[in-house]
Amino acid sequence: MAIPFSRSTRSINHDRFQPGIIAIVLICLVLVMWITWFFLGELTIYTSTMNYTTRDDGMLLGKFPAASLSQITPGQAAELILPTQNGKNMAPIQAEVMNVPTSASEPVEIYVFSSEPELAVQKGQLKILLGKTSPARLIWRSIQR
Repeated sequence: MAIPFSRSTRSINHDRFQPGIIAIVLICLVLVMWITWFFLGELTIYTSTMNYTTRDDGMLLGKFPAASLSQITPGQAAELILPTQNGKNMAPIQAEVMNVPTSASEPVEIYVFSSEPELAVQKGQLKILLGKTSPARLIWRSIQR
């Protein structure tokens, strides 16, 4: 059975589009924010190792992947992250790359800025800051390879 014409026009007159328009505007705002972050946001890129030793003078000798050695230069910032007894990590200890070997078989020398030399003896994670990039550049670089 068909709906009378007067009843259908009344329902069209009472129909509201504001909820749909508000939802579309909110979705567009989220999309614009995501696209802005995608092209302008910064991601920090590190190379890390847990394979390092400590010299008597407090320097750390770390073995890093051969692929990242070309991006490491003396003077780059590094961090030593040590675990605590309860499983959480301590605040990172600042460090600096001092010497980069020419071959991957030799370790990278890193100076740790710590007044407590016994901290560097513990095993943790040694990270070197390679740079900062946007998510778009990171994806573009991976496509180029």
